[in-house]
Amino acid sequence: MRVLVVARYTEAKARAATAENPDERTAGMIRSDEQWLTLADALQTAAVTGTGWDSALHSLAHATGSRCGQLIGLGSANTVPFNWVTDLGPQWAEEFIADGGADPAINPIVRFGASIPELKIAASGEFITPEERRRNPFLVGHMRRYDIHHVCLTPLVREEGMLIGLAVLRSKRQGEISRRERTVFASIAPHVRAAVRTQIALEHQGTKLLAGAMEALSIPAFVCDANGRVRALTPAAEALVTNHSGLRLKEGRLRALRPDDDTMLSRAIDRAVAGLRRPGPPATQTVVVHGAFGAQPIALEVVALPSAPFQFGFVPRVLVIAPRREDSSKRRAAILRAAYGLTPAETEVALQLAAGNTAERISADRNVALGTVRVQIKAIQRKLNVRRQVELVAAINKL
Repeated sequence: MRVLVVARYTEAKARAATAENPDERTAGMIRSDEQWLTLADALQTAAVTGTGWDSALHSLAHATGSRCGQLIGLGSANTVPFNWVTDLGPQWAEEFIADGGADPAINPIVRFGASIPELKIAASGEFITPEERRRNPFLVGHMRRYDIHHVCLTPLVREEGMLIGLAVLRSKRQGEISRRERTVFASIAPHVRAAVRTQIALEHQGTKLLAGAMEALSIPAFVCDANGRVRALTPAAEALVTNHSGLRLKEGRLRALRPDDDTMLSRAIDRAVAGLRRPGPPATQTVVVHGAFGAQPIALEVVALPSAPFQFGFVPRVLVIAPRREDSSKRRAAILRAAYGLTPAETEVALQLAAGNTAERISADRNVALGTVRVQIKAIQRKLNVRRQVELVAAINKL
């Protein structure tokens, strides 16, 4: 299959080369099948490892003679779950949203990109009129401010509540994408889509694995994604939203029956999704939800899960756990192993730290070297995304 794809790409490249002006600019173009295959491999590596997307998108931009590569997720209500663009700096994505870039009524590029089939290639010169270039506030303001005058794009994947698209952004000097550069873009786009689908599948699998671990422990748990939507729930949790516990699922989100409880629960989930932006207390919170018809209130634990820079938003980000009658240390141990990936040894060390034991005491109790205990403590801090031992103890005690 790979040989066939390369052969088709090489044939298309040759046809385009004969149709182009011989002295056309080719700086940055792919000049060999080896370069093309290296880029295709980099995309799959990024999908499997969750790292390297910036490098792969940069290589795509270079291969098409463009200024930037972009992979963007467009959600419902004009949200942008992720927006990865090379070489424009971290403030670009924030200004993109602030300037209304995700709104089809404001941004004609998003409007057109959302209207065409997956893997259909389109250049901005084909759908942006000269009048729009002169008068559209988003094009005149945001795009010109960053010297992005031309775009070549394609939709890749339509998932529930999200459209994922690929684009290369070009400066005024670079102009519209040429036929040869467009051929390269068109040949790589299916590989980007395959990589995106691979990572989506892995993120969904992470949700299933976490829900399965909670189910095996008979814990009532809801697993939420980066949009705060419930992606999986255990049978014990399903029972909570079907009886009179005061909880329900509405449009994919966990809601409380009483308005004040619902506000607290929504804020706690949103805070856990956002995670820590600066040093401070853990983004974990207990929310009390009152049931209907005199049912006993439920104290829900909203637990923030670790995040990584390059995620599409389907990976588990929040656990909402309901209480269960059992020894609290066993319950905390189960959550630490399932939610944070702690080993049995790390779990035991973490619980002893939460109980107030020092590293020296833990070393003696477990009959292991003090250096080993300290290495385990560092590993636990990394997995719980805390820097100091006092923050670690606070996070564990929150469970």
